[in-house]
Amino acid sequence: MSRPDPTLDRARDLFDRASNRLDQGTAFRLRRAREAALAPESRAPGRRMWPAGAVAASVMALGLAWWIPSRIGPEAPGALPLANEEIESLVMAEDAELYAWLADAPVASPGEPR
Repeated sequence: MSRPDPTLDRARDLFDRASNRLDQGTAFRLRRAREAALAPESRAPGRRMWPAGAVAASVMALGLAWWIPSRIGPEAPGALPLANEEIESLVMAEDAELYAWLADAPVASPGEPR
């Protein structure tokens, strides 16, 4: 058999004395707040729409990924392919500029202070 808890009895007595002093309006609001807190949680309306929005965004992204490459391709007007010679000359010009810059850059030897 369990023994009565004196702390629990004092807390219950204090609660009863405090609740007897409440007016009816405050008691009603507290009772409603308690019922709302104990009620099962209802789903928020915005949470139900999240999967549908994600599916719609995914479908639109896939549609754009399929449609855009067909509009922008080598046969599209204004997009002329570069010949291999043109590409090589551009690369060589860039390389020449890089090598010229490296030739002018100061080189630190291991014995010199920085």
